Amino acid sequence: MLMHDVYFKDYRKRQTEKIAVLTERRGDPLRQDGLKWARRLFGKMVRDGHGIFILHREVEVRID
Repeated sequence: MLMHDVYFKDYRKRQTEKIAVLTERRGDPLRQDGLKWARRLFGKMVRDGHGIFILHREVEVRID
């Protein structure tokens, strides 16, 4: 499972805020796909959609 931490960089206030965490279950997604997904979901909520960036992390989930 791959998780994307979505952040927004506000250049006017010089602050970075964590907006959300997106989770993907499909195999081996590209980082660029996660960025497009985040900009599509949160681009209208913020002033500048180019201020959105992601950091991805892999999480191993075991269901017994």
